[in-house]
Amino acid sequence: MKKGTLLVLCLFLVFGIGLFALDSEYYARTLYIEKVYPHQLGYKIIYTTSKLDIAEAYIPHKWFSQSASKDGKLAKGEIQWGDDPSYPYMIIFWKNGKFSHLRLFLKKNMHDISWGALNPTEDLKDKFNIEEPNLEF
Repeated sequence: MKKGTLLVLCLFLVFGIGLFALDSEYYARTLYIEKVYPHQLGYKIIYTTSKLDIAEAYIPHKWFSQSASKDGKLAKGEIQWGDDPSYPYMIIFWKNGKFSHLRLFLKKNMHDISWGALNPTEDLKDKFNIEEPNLEF
């Protein structure tokens, strides 16, 4: 009798946990970076899409300098500097289907092959004047 009760209790426990699992309001996607170009207005990122195409994104510096404000909004971007072999890559987060923020994982050595240099005469103001990234997947 005790074994049967214990078995039923274990089954309720195993299957019951799934009933209480909550869906996250966040969705994240990882993109692998081929090249990072620093600019006075932000970073131009060259990355690989899921179809193995090359795409570009412009990430303004202002996204990294914002902090918690009176309305509770946090910065749209974070940078993690390091030497991990998996660097560089970025993770983009959406909250309830809308862009929330992104994290860049970049090599701290700017002489690394993943870093490049932009033409200083190229006008990129419009490309960095954005509220959310224009990404291809």
